[in-house]
Amino acid sequence: MAARCSDRNFQKSRLTLLANTHIVAIIFIMSRKKLIAIIALVVVIGATASFYMIGGVEKVKAAFQPKNQQETVSLEGTVLCLPAKEGADASALSCAMGLKTADGKYYGLGNSSNTKLSEAAGTDAKVKVSGVLQPSANDTYQMEGIVTISHFDFSK
Repeated sequence: MAARCSDRNFQKSRLTLLANTHIVAIIFIMSRKKLIAIIALVVVIGATASFYMIGGVEKVKAAFQPKNQQETVSLEGTVLCLPAKEGADASALSCAMGLKTADGKYYGLGNSSNTKLSEAAGTDAKVKVSGVLQPSANDTYQMEGIVTISHFDFSK
């Protein structure tokens, strides 16, 4: 009988050891998964914090917002009739008042009914205009946009 008892105790202790081994293995696997999850969470939080600190949100917002369609500018150049775009019938066009800057860009002039500006067209008189620059979808004249003049001065 004593042999049976010790045999049963041995089997119980063996089952207990086996169960404990499985539990340790499960805990180890669960701990490993938790550790990986915690590391991933720390990386995501760190990346998000870095993104905010370098101003990434504002950069992303700015990239998806439409560009400011109007900006205030001050330009200096000579007043002239804007040249026609390639393919436009220049002989059928009237003189559209514009400004040619030193870098060779053309700008249409809005509110250019001032006689002094009109008289300066075709001369080499330098003029500085200030106003709001608006994009133009003009198919007739070469220009970067139209400046609605708020102020102008002839340069000396």
